[in-house]
Amino acid sequence: MLAGLAGILLVATATTLDTDGLLEVGAEPWRALVTLPGHALLLWAWWKLGPRWRRPRLTAALWSLPMLLVPPMHSRDAYSYAAQGWLLRHGHDPYTVPSGDADLPGLLVGVHWFETTSVYPPLSLKVFEWVTRLTDSDLYWTAIAMRVPNVLALVAMAVLLPMLARRARIPSSTVLWAGLSNPLILVQWVGGIHNDAVMVALIAWAFLAAHDAAWRGWRGMLLGGALIGIAMSVKQSAALAGLGVVALAWSAAAPHLPLHLRTWWGLARRAVAAGVVAIAAFAVIAWVTGLGLGWRNPTAGSPLEATSNTPISWVASFARFHELLPEETIVTVLTGVSFGLVLAAVVVLVLRAGPRPPTSAGRPWLVASGSLLAFAVLGPALQPWYLTWVVPFVALARPRLLWQHAWLLAVVLAGVIPALQDVMAPYAAMALLAFPGWLLWRRLRRDATPVLERSATTV
Repeated sequence: MLAGLAGILLVATATTLDTDGLLEVGAEPWRALVTLPGHALLLWAWWKLGPRWRRPRLTAALWSLPMLLVPPMHSRDAYSYAAQGWLLRHGHDPYTVPSGDADLPGLLVGVHWFETTSVYPPLSLKVFEWVTRLTDSDLYWTAIAMRVPNVLALVAMAVLLPMLARRARIPSSTVLWAGLSNPLILVQWVGGIHNDAVMVALIAWAFLAAHDAAWRGWRGMLLGGALIGIAMSVKQSAALAGLGVVALAWSAAAPHLPLHLRTWWGLARRAVAAGVVAIAAFAVIAWVTGLGLGWRNPTAGSPLEATSNTPISWVASFARFHELLPEETIVTVLTGVSFGLVLAAVVVLVLRAGPRPPTSAGRPWLVASGSLLAFAVLGPALQPWYLTWVVPFVALARPRLLWQHAWLLAVVLAGVIPALQDVMAPYAAMALLAFPGWLLWRRLRRDATPVLERSATTV
């Protein structure tokens, strides 16, 4: 545990010392020489603790402490949050006014988003405004205080994950080790200050609610749908978790239903009801906040405007740089390609692991985690923190050893790549990690290294 603390202290110290004011400047090369070993040490310490470690909550708290007051790590998203909060506080609409126009906070917005309006749904914007009011728009403290909702989300996950583990009959220590004290979660949610943390905590709550078999399972389905709608008001990608809610709620309800109600029509009715409730909750929040659906404006930033870890974004960057097509055409075409890939992956997932009334409930946790993974990996952008949508729930799906190894490899690579991306393009960082990643994969497969508890897998 102390080795992990030393690792995160290295990362936090290097990030602080290499901050030239708060403006966007490139990291000095020496920073990666410090932060890369720091992240590696943190990952090694987490791995050595293992899924039987009995103090994962204490570990998560201890490793989070050094990150609480340092500038945002490996990302400038927190400064965008601060700028949009400033706009709302001063009576401007972040859906029509570019983030870069937010007086002094606007100077801190990343270059890709300086001239774009907000892509975040209403509840996120209200949280940004509340934090900005709390800190009186102070440039430093506003960004730091954006960590408060994420820390609360971590606390919520510390409560929710053991409850989900009991439902899935998996040791809670395994789930907490894999999904709470995981360095990828802590660095991206606390250090990177990404609002994905709040979204994932709400998704976890929705998954827990879905297990409620009262009212012949309708209560869990409807409450889970409502929570997904609230999560969508934080980040729209939560919509994919709705498939997981339906699968989990049906799995909980089916054993208590008479055979004549365990039909495809019965499942479809419940799924539609959950979807309607989710959309209604999302719409009510948009109406109550008075912000509406402005995140759909054509002036809003697109994930394809920044190069990320997905080949789709590389194609977009290449086409944009060489002016092969107009910017709007590039974004429209590649967004459509991404949507098609996600849809195809979700259809395959549901066909292979979804419920099959009246005899089988399928593998609901595989549907829940797989649908989120499909959007994270095949969407128009892929950032390391997108994997945090899935990481907390993987152990609950009881993955086979092959997929345990794939999950661990993804955690390790996503855990160290931010240090490299501070000083080089994402595709260069991925190329640099390709050979070490292959060596790790080969070692895991050769030794059949167990990642999770044997009792928590289907091996």
